[in-house]
Amino acid sequence: MTDPVPADGGHVVYGLLSLAGADVALPLSALREVVPAPEAFADLPVRTPGLLGAMLLRGVPLPVLDLRPLLGSPTVRADDQVVVIIADGERQLGLLADEVRGITRVAVEDRRTVRAAGAVLLFSHTVRHAETDAVVSVLDVDAVLALPGVPTVDLGRPAAEPSSAHVPSAALRTLTLLRCGTQVLALDVDFVHTTLAGATSRPSVLAGGACLGVTDVAGREVAVIDPLRVLGLGALPQEGLDLGAGVVLDLGHGYVVLAVSAVLDIVRIPAGDVLPVPGFSVGRPDLVAGIADVEGRGQCLVLDGTALQAEQGLVTYASVNTVLPGHPDGDRDGTAAAVASRTAPAYLTYSVGVDVASRLDQVVEILPYPPSWTPTNVGENVLGILVHRSAAVPVLHLPAILGQPRSTPDRSTCLLLVEVDGEQIAFVVDALRGIDSLTWQEPGPDGGPPAPAAVPSSARALRSAPLIGVGGSGKLLPDLDLPAIARRVRAETSPGSRAGRRAGAPVVGARA
Repeated sequence: MTDPVPADGGHVVYGLLSLAGADVALPLSALREVVPAPEAFADLPVRTPGLLGAMLLRGVPLPVLDLRPLLGSPTVRADDQVVVIIADGERQLGLLADEVRGITRVAVEDRRTVRAAGAVLLFSHTVRHAETDAVVSVLDVDAVLALPGVPTVDLGRPAAEPSSAHVPSAALRTLTLLRCGTQVLALDVDFVHTTLAGATSRPSVLAGGACLGVTDVAGREVAVIDPLRVLGLGALPQEGLDLGAGVVLDLGHGYVVLAVSAVLDIVRIPAGDVLPVPGFSVGRPDLVAGIADVEGRGQCLVLDGTALQAEQGLVTYASVNTVLPGHPDGDRDGTAAAVASRTAPAYLTYSVGVDVASRLDQVVEILPYPPSWTPTNVGENVLGILVHRSAAVPVLHLPAILGQPRSTPDRSTCLLLVEVDGEQIAFVVDALRGIDSLTWQEPGPDGGPPAPAAVPSSARALRSAPLIGVGGSGKLLPDLDLPAIARRVRAETSPGSRAGRRAGAPVVGARA
C-alpha cells in the first residue's frame, strides 16, 4: 500500500483532509496537489458508484471520484469543495474533498492497522492527531486506485502543457499554502510540524507586538504569532485573533503557532518557479525565499523555513512554552522546559518602577496578577501565599524589595514564577516589556561570561546588578538574578532573621 515507512522508523508525514464527512490522512508521497473543484464534470462512458466524471487538469482529462456513495454518506455538492490528486507513481486519480486541513507528522509506532473480515477497506490505519486528539483515518491509496471500474490516468502519457508530475522529484517543492487576511503565503511542508484547524488564541501576559496570545499544542501553552507582523506585511484583521487555523513550527526547543485565516492547499511546483524578489521590496527579505504564481491560487510569497526557525523573536517565544499539568504528552520529548535561545541567551525585560532584565530560563511561568491570596504578615515584602498547580507559592513584591515605590496593580501587573532549590516563588512585577536576546555584557576576567554577581542584600540588589544590553535598542539594563534575590529574601525573612531585626541585631544566616 502507498504508506511509506521511513528507513529510520521515525515519522510519516501526512496531508490532512476532510473527506466524505471524516478526517482523512494521505501519505504526502501519494498526494500530488489540491485544486478547486469545477462546477460540473464531463461525462465518461463508464458507470461506477461515486465516479463524478472528468475535469481538465492542465489540458489532461482527470477522472474524479466521490467516495461518499461507497461509504454511505450524503452526496450534496458544496461550492468550496476541492479535488485532491492522488498517485502511486504510475496512475493518478482525483478525489472530491471538503477542505484541506494541513499536514501532520505521526510516529510509525503510533499508527494502528485496521482490518475487517470479509471486506476490502479503503483505509489502512487510524492515528490520533497529537494536537487535537481527533481520530484520523489513513486512506489506502492502492486500494482506492484498485476499485473495480474506476478509471485512472497513466502518468506516462504526454500532457498538453508541462505538469509538475513530469518534473524529477528532486526539482519539486511541496508547499503548504496559507491565507493570512488577503495575503497568501507558502511554506515548504518540511518546516510545518502540524496544523491546527479551528484553533483559538486566548489572552496572555505574553500578548503584545507580534504575539496575539497563547493556545495549547501537545500539552504545552504556546505563543500564537501574527506572521504578517513578523514579515513586515501589516497585521492580521481582527477576526484573525480567533484563528481560522494555526501552523505549528517546531524550533527544536519549543513550538510557536503562526495564526492564519485558512490553510488553502498542499501543492507541488517546480523549484525553479520560486522567483527571487528584490530585497528592498519586502519588509523582511531575510525571511522570504521568493514569490511563486500557483495555478488556481495566484501569486504567493514563499517563506524561507530555515530562516523562520532561526528568527530571534520566534526563537525566544518558543523558549517559553509552558507544560500543561496532567497532559500525557506534556513533556514527551523532554524539550518543554524553557531554555536559552540558540544564538544568545534570551532575556525577559520588565518593569519594577524602572526597566530591568532577567534571564528567561530563570522564569518557570508568567502568571496574571491573581485576585487574591492568603496573607501571612511575615514582612512588608512577602505579600502572602498563593496556591498554584497544587503547590503553595510565596508571593513577593519585587519593586518593594528593590526599594522602588509600590504602584497600584492593574491589568499589566503580573507574577514571575521562579524555582529556587526545589521550591517556587512568585515575584510581583509592574509590567512585561518583551523578550530579547543578549547583545552585550561586560566579559569576565578570562574573556568569557562573568561570574554571577553576589547579592549583598535584597535592598541593594538593583544597585549592585551588572548592566547588560538586550535587543536592538542599545539601552543598558540591570541584570537581576531572580533566584539569588529569592534566596536573599528567604534568608532575610526567616524566623531568626525577623527576630534579630526586631531586637535591632544584624541579620544572621543570610546567604547569596
